[in-house]
Amino acid sequence: TLELYRGPIQGVYLSIFLAVTLLILVSATWMGLYFAKRITRPVQRLAEGTRAIGSGRLDFRIEPETGDELGSLVDAFNLMADDVRTSQAKLEQSRLTLERTNVDVDARRRYIETILERVATGVISLDAAESISTVNGAAERLLGLDASSIGRPAAEVLGREDLRPLLPLLDATRREEPGALVQEVTLVREGREIHLAVAGTRLIGDDGRTEGAVLVLDDLTRLIRAQRVAA
Repeated sequence: TLELYRGPIQGVYLSIFLAVTLLILVSATWMGLYFAKRITRPVQRLAEGTRAIGSGRLDFRIEPETGDELGSLVDAFNLMADDVRTSQAKLEQSRLTLERTNVDVDARRRYIETILERVATGVISLDAAESISTVNGAAERLLGLDASSIGRPAAEVLGREDLRPLLPLLDATRREEPGALVQEVTLVREGREIHLAVAGTRLIGDDGRTEGAVLVLDDLTRLIRAQRVAA
């Protein structure tokens, strides 16, 4: 009887062994995939988070799934994202503040330029290199200047034959202490005398360095003529 059932019994044993072997292989494969997934999934999420942060999605966060080294890495990524978002908010606030400041400064500059163009007193401003920065309309009329004088050295512009009497005041302003230095200057232009009261002021910055100078010119011609007629 045993000889008769040898083949079926061996087949049953082989089937059992094959089933156990397949079960072991499937279990090993599943365990390998499971542990690999536990490693690769956080890494993939980190890659996705990096791309999201790079594209501007600063609110992207990763839920930690483990408490091991990968979990610590996810926590570090979330902390980094929070820091980036905070820095971005501060940078945006700084940008808005700077824009508002620039708008205020530009409005103040236009306001000052409008005032300088409307006053009858001539105003010439120089930068630290003693080049002419601004000349208002009254100064252009009094001295016969135009927009081409802006950016040129003051000594060159005032070195014109009829404007040379202004050079000593410019030199004195460079040498004197900060404050207004006033002199009366007489210019001869087109055969007539122009009497000016010129005030030169040297501009000093917070660090004590010279940032430029301002020349203010008042036309005293009519006053001098009236004094002469009265005399």
